[in-house]
Amino acid sequence: MFDTQFIGLNVRFAVYLMAALVALAVFWLIFDAWIANRSRREALKWLGFLLVSLGFVADAATAEAATTLASAIGYIAGALRLAGYAAIIVGQLLDPLQLRPDTTGDADLQALTHPEPDQTPAAPAAPSPALAPKLKRKRKNHAIFASSLIAPTLGLLLGAGAAAITVLYWRRATTGLERHLKPVAWAFGFLSLAELLRAGSVFSASRSPILSQFASPYGPLWWLSLAALAISALILGRWVWYYLTKRLVSELFMILLTQALVLFFIATTGFTFMLMKNIRAASLADLTTASNMLQYSISSRQAETIAQAKAAAANSAAISAVAARNRDALTQALADTYKQEAFSSLTVTDSTGVVLLRAGDPTRWGDSISSDPLVRRAIIGQTASNVVSTPGVVAPTVTLTATSPMRDASGRVIGTLTVGRDISNAFVDNIHTTTGLDSTVYGGDTRAATTLTIPGTADRAIGITETTPEVTDTVLKRNHSFSGTLTMQNRSYLAALTPLRDVNNQPVGMLQVAHPTDAL
Repeated sequence: MFDTQFIGLNVRFAVYLMAALVALAVFWLIFDAWIANRSRREALKWLGFLLVSLGFVADAATAEAATTLASAIGYIAGALRLAGYAAIIVGQLLDPLQLRPDTTGDADLQALTHPEPDQTPAAPAAPSPALAPKLKRKRKNHAIFASSLIAPTLGLLLGAGAAAITVLYWRRATTGLERHLKPVAWAFGFLSLAELLRAGSVFSASRSPILSQFASPYGPLWWLSLAALAISALILGRWVWYYLTKRLVSELFMILLTQALVLFFIATTGFTFMLMKNIRAASLADLTTASNMLQYSISSRQAETIAQAKAAAANSAAISAVAARNRDALTQALADTYKQEAFSSLTVTDSTGVVLLRAGDPTRWGDSISSDPLVRRAIIGQTASNVVSTPGVVAPTVTLTATSPMRDASGRVIGTLTVGRDISNAFVDNIHTTTGLDSTVYGGDTRAATTLTIPGTADRAIGITETTPEVTDTVLKRNHSFSGTLTMQNRSYLAALTPLRDVNNQPVGMLQVAHPTDAL
């Protein structure tokens, strides 16, 4: 199955190449007519269309990625288009309008200017350069321009420029004699719409999830602007092709150029597809390795917690306090351990599972936790560890726990000691520093700790539920690993997820490592 991003990139590439071809065809049409009279105003028009064509070619080379190179090329392409629009507008303003004559009472002149439907004059062999419509290029890369005020400003300027050209051509087609320019006006109308829709990409950084997703690259607004540009190019291309095919040299030139571009597009698409498949496969393999590293880090942290639980359970003062059921002495004996090790919890029970001490909440004691699987194992002399996910107000808390039996001098189990250590953002930050990948720990299907941030802020994107059925079914229900493409924070990622299992080997959460697809 093709990824949405792959389809979008190639459709965008094709539409921009088509727009560049149409703009080049208009340039050729006006330039060919200009050679005969070398008028300054006509020179402005063909220069404008040439700049627009170059702008489209430059934009076709960029992708929806906020890289430095793509940003630089995007700004250059936008500047070329804006300069081209300005040249076309000035050329149109300098070209006097051919007003319709007053034909009242002149039957011959009326017959000439208002022929019967079957007597419509043929289109001129060498149309005026004013006929050369300007293809407006779509506004610049969404993600590139959305990072500053240049984005909306440039988008509005491009939209206003296309709209001004629309008005100028429509005036010539309705007020003047050049009725054949109506398709040009329609084409620029769609171009203006494409530019304005493209300018709406600035809302991709909105804190509103709905608005951000709607305006994000490859989102609905992105596709609408691309469709508007494609319609504009088709209308203008059909119009200019009619005139170019009246001349053999122009016809051969455009046919050969079209064939070259088609072959180039086919070859580029095929190469891009194969390259992306190879990159995707290699990246997923690397992510799987990194996911195993994350799982190993969890296991290492569990082993460390077990060792700390054993050390605390061997505290002679604590053992004596448990044997005497002296809670004050027990609290004093374990106070330093609790603080120095920075445990999130420390619980001591007697040999039946009745709580003697909760270091984090000393007032809660006397209840039984004998049903806890770790406590049951410790009562019979086993040391064990577990992963627990606890629901929270904003996000769940994932805790690594370890329980060790407390034995008296004769080796008899007189109690249990359980310690807990929460997995925080600091843990995934260390993974990110080591691997360079975004890491996330889920409690169930909800993010508990992550390196991902909410777009436009430094806030961690915790408390967000993973709603992709394939992921939750594979990892949480079937207890298997998953790797593939996911959309997170309105951005496409390659991701690998493995189950986070409890003491019974059942999934209680997920471990994820991911890398943005547009940064591969």
